[in-house]
This record gives sequence, structure tokens and C-alpha cells, in this order.
Amino acid sequence: MNTKDRIGFVLLGFVIWVVGTFVYRMAGSYFFEGSSTAYWLNVIVTGILYSAVSLGLMKWRRIEQKDWLQGAICMALPGMLGEIPILAGFSELMSNMQPETAGRYAAFLFGGYSSLIGFAWLMSTKANLRLASQITKS
Repeated sequence: MNTKDRIGFVLLGFVIWVVGTFVYRMAGSYFFEGSSTAYWLNVIVTGILYSAVSLGLMKWRRIEQKDWLQGAICMALPGMLGEIPILAGFSELMSNMQPETAGRYAAFLFGGYSSLIGFAWLMSTKANLRLASQITKS
């Protein structure tokens, strides 16, 4: 993975974080303060979509599978860091939601970032094992 790709993925991660934060700032109570079923559906669907879109973009950019973990970290890190002040000032910054919702929101974030990084790690490890077995066969 080259520097241009890394920078592009960091910028993409930042854009995704900004858009997601804005959406949840405007309509977060709908996603996090409704039924338990709706909440968990949001967690699962968002984690799958975030992973599929991010890894699809890496595939489209022809990033080698062995480098997918690096790409996933580049995409996830801006949002993970950006959420620190959001969660620290949750009541003021996400005023459309009850203060008690901060825990659900944080758990949702952990789920999405963990899905992306975990799946990328799995795929990168698989590719690296394939490369290692090819080298030992040579």
C-alpha cells in the first residue's frame, strides 16, 4: 500500500466519521433510543455495511489483501479519535439524545470499528498465510 492510498483512506475515514456524526447528531434518538431490536439491527447492519464498503473500496483500489488491515486502520482511526471529544461532551454535542444514550452510542461505535478492523485482520492474515505457504513451497 502506498502513501497516496494511506492518505486517501485516512481522508475517507474522516469524511465517513463527519457524515455519520452529523446524521446521528440530527437523528440519533431514532437509532439509539427506540426499541432494543432496532438498536441491534442498526449495530449489525452498520458494521456489515462499513466493512463491506471499506473492504470493497480497497479491492477496487487494487490494494493487496495482505494490506487490508493497514487500510482498515487508516479508515477507522480518524473516527475513533474524533469520537473522543464527542463522547466526552455527549450531552452538549449530541443534544438530540438523552445523556444515558452515550453508552449505547459508544457501544455502537466500538461494534462498527471492531467489525471493520476484525474482518480486515482476518482477510490480511489469510493472505499472509497464503504468501508464507507459497514461499515455503518454493
